[in-house]
Amino acid sequence: MKTTKSKSPDATLAGIRSGGMLAILALAFGLPSASLAEEDTWTYKADMPTARGVLSGCVLDGKIYVVGGAPSSSSVTSAVEMYHPIVDTWTKMANMPSARCAHAACTFDGKIYVFGGISPAVYSTAKKNVYVYDPQIDTWTQKADMPYANALCGIAVVDGIIYLIGGSLSVSSPPIPTVMAYDPMTESWTQKADMPTARFWLSTSVVDGKIYAIGGCTENWGVFSYEHVEVYDPSTNTWTRPSDMPTARFGLGTCVVGEKIYAIGGHLPTGATTANEVYDSITDTWTTKSPMQHKRLGHVLGLVRDKIYAIGGSYPNPGPTVLSSVEEYETGLGVPPPDFNGDEIVDFKDFSILAQYWCLEQSPFVNHRVDYEYLAVLADYWLKEVLPDSLLAYWKLDETEGMLAYDSAGDKDGSLNGDPVWQPTAGKVDGALQLDGTGDYVSTPFVLNPGDGKFSVFAWTKGGQAGQVIIGQANGANWLAADSSEGWLITSLKGTGRFGSSLGSQTVITDDNWHRVGLTWDGSTRILYVDDVEVAKDTQAGLVGSQGGLYIGAGKVLEPGSFFSGLIDDVRIYDRAVSP
Repeated sequence: MKTTKSKSPDATLAGIRSGGMLAILALAFGLPSASLAEEDTWTYKADMPTARGVLSGCVLDGKIYVVGGAPSSSSVTSAVEMYHPIVDTWTKMANMPSARCAHAACTFDGKIYVFGGISPAVYSTAKKNVYVYDPQIDTWTQKADMPYANALCGIAVVDGIIYLIGGSLSVSSPPIPTVMAYDPMTESWTQKADMPTARFWLSTSVVDGKIYAIGGCTENWGVFSYEHVEVYDPSTNTWTRPSDMPTARFGLGTCVVGEKIYAIGGHLPTGATTANEVYDSITDTWTTKSPMQHKRLGHVLGLVRDKIYAIGGSYPNPGPTVLSSVEEYETGLGVPPPDFNGDEIVDFKDFSILAQYWCLEQSPFVNHRVDYEYLAVLADYWLKEVLPDSLLAYWKLDETEGMLAYDSAGDKDGSLNGDPVWQPTAGKVDGALQLDGTGDYVSTPFVLNPGDGKFSVFAWTKGGQAGQVIIGQANGANWLAADSSEGWLITSLKGTGRFGSSLGSQTVITDDNWHRVGLTWDGSTRILYVDDVEVAKDTQAGLVGSQGGLYIGAGKVLEPGSFFSGLIDDVRIYDRAVSP
């Protein structure tokens, strides 16, 4: 297993606040890499100091707090340990007031709430205690008891109310279907509609304000487990049942990434599992992902940025073997690259924007304060190109040989026609493609229909003559071209209706200098750009559509005189109106 010792970022923060931007950047590059690991892979991380199963935990401010658990079948612990994923280190925190396992834990208002649980051993009965941990001062307080004893239940927070779902008095007692709502502001409890299927050792997650109760078992937990997924809507106090989980199990962990719920690990009738199955709440479908490296149940599952952490648990059951191991799963989702100014590269401009929000509670681009965690992400992307999701196609035209122009944003590779010549060092951005004006062009698959909605197209050009086309759509319109008399930038993409017309500028683009030419459409306004300056603009009710592929360096029907003579570089198409 990997173990790492590193200076605590928390201890460094005080010096950063007075050290300026260079000190902040130095910290970012001094932190262990946040890594751009391959998606759908698992990696072992630093072991948890106290091996334990039937534990609980929460993610708070980018750290995972592991609370209580059972080091063996004959004992439980009050230990609290905090894992910092960025630096891969563990820190011991103040113990819980009372040792327990099988408790429920969640975060609310910057604090960790712990409910019920079992003490003083795994096979004891449930308790009614409610404890609250404040990580800012590392202290615990005790709240009024629950109205009922409970353990091994699901827990979720929706609109400031904490819901406890299902559970049992012990691992050998019958499960209950009870749903109780706790208001932490008033410390009051309200009973809600029962869960349709009574069960314990289930897992719960929230998507779009609804609580998904997944898996679980009866008191015969070594024999029977559920594949059930039941959804509770707090706004209507009702339950529905979507598609079942493919693998019936209990003691699993779940967490939400976007609109998807990852269900990982747990116990089958045959023993612990490494299963990793993902539920799409939009399509009501399940898919199978790469399994964990170690079988485990009763573990903690936590999401920090785009990575899921599976911590501790036991194998093959709560008795014989408890685990201290930690596995990190790369989802490929979560926090986007820190290209804050949208220029598609992470550099000092982005860093200066980030620095303005240093340690503030809110910022325009993350859902928590900007601190060393986000700096580590910035360091991973430093001086790297970041392609936005809105980029539908991107032909860099940097190839040195061959008959394909590769699409760096997707699968719209273009085919060279005629005898164009690659110019690896003559482009505006690295290489470019030289066209001779007598039949050279690049043909691409269909990218978009201009009549469907917002889009933008940009390209670098050098040369060309009046009447020649930079981008044409097969059997549609010429998106970008030089007008036939003066070499001014125009678009022949017409508006719909009887008054639809082309849009032209009075800016020459055929003077043998490099120019970045572009067209944007936001659903009502057309704008032409030369060198990122607006040169023409109008409004239209809509644009005439076409389903054809594109011609780079030729007109819509490959007409004589439309073929471009000169260099074309860096052609980009977006599904939004870009502001250059």
